[in-house]
Amino acid sequence: MQRCFFILLTLLLVCSAHAKSESVGERQITIQKIVDEINESYIDPEKVKNLGPALTHANFAKPMSDEAFAKKITGILADVSKDPHLRLMYSVEPASKGTDAMPTPLDIAKREEYLRDQNYGIERVERLPGNIGYLKTMFFAPATSSAPFIGAAMTLLANTDALIIDLRENDGGASSAVPFLASYLFDERKHLADIYTRKGNITEQQWTSPAVPGIRFGGKKDVYLLTSKSTFSAAEGLAFALRHQKRVTLIGETTRGGAHPSSIEPNSAHLALMVPTSTARDPITLQDWEGVGVAPDVAVPAAEALIRAQILILNKLRIGNKNAAAKAEIQARLEQLMPPS
Repeated sequence: MQRCFFILLTLLLVCSAHAKSESVGERQITIQKIVDEINESYIDPEKVKNLGPALTHANFAKPMSDEAFAKKITGILADVSKDPHLRLMYSVEPASKGTDAMPTPLDIAKREEYLRDQNYGIERVERLPGNIGYLKTMFFAPATSSAPFIGAAMTLLANTDALIIDLRENDGGASSAVPFLASYLFDERKHLADIYTRKGNITEQQWTSPAVPGIRFGGKKDVYLLTSKSTFSAAEGLAFALRHQKRVTLIGETTRGGAHPSSIEPNSAHLALMVPTSTARDPITLQDWEGVGVAPDVAVPAAEALIRAQILILNKLRIGNKNAAAKAEIQARLEQLMPPS
């Protein structure tokens, strides 16, 4: 999964509008390689039966650039599979040759520079009025890189009375970040998910960590997750796992519905296939969220989710607070947040 995330970052860094064309014969070779990879590795064997014929029977006689070719292949894959992870990606820079190619020191340096520039996906860390913690993430960087920064953010929020984690604009990333971030929200280890891989019939368990850098928020205080129609992949995995653990309240919209961790394999000099090879399942029910998303506990438009979460938290804190001055402060904040009647 981290290799997939790394290669995807590399492709994002080098994507460009430049294009090149291949001959019809070369296109057929590329298509056959895509079909072979899907037949061998794609997580859903039932959909595999239709994906190959859809690709081999499509008309690619008209010359087109690699970029246009990638878009057409991706469209066919999406129409048949309805799987948002399954796609062919184009890069102006030549891709690494061979599926076992290791990143070079320069590749690793570029990845780390990108992650640093994006603050490892951490957009905001804030203490809101009423002693409410707020963490907004845009994507999940691999835990090996993001651990000190997630730890610093969670330490700053550890003494708040309730926590809001904003996933409304988080479009996924490294699955290793899911159990790592979740570890701050429990007092003991939890079995969050099983990652099943079709190739090799392998199941790997995801558990929270027994030790984390910094200070845990803990397992007793309330946690609210904000979601939207754009919340995707690993971000959905966090919401799905924590809801099944009955650890969070989800507020917002049903998420996009991508439960299939993927690998990215170079296909030709400028093309790489992202193919979902696994699925993330609840260890008890064996369910995932592929195609259906993760539904909120409190359904509101995404734009209203942050205010709604604060209102729910403050009402609960007000009821449980015996200090008159503190209750008055909470009431004043509620009046600021409530829409005019």
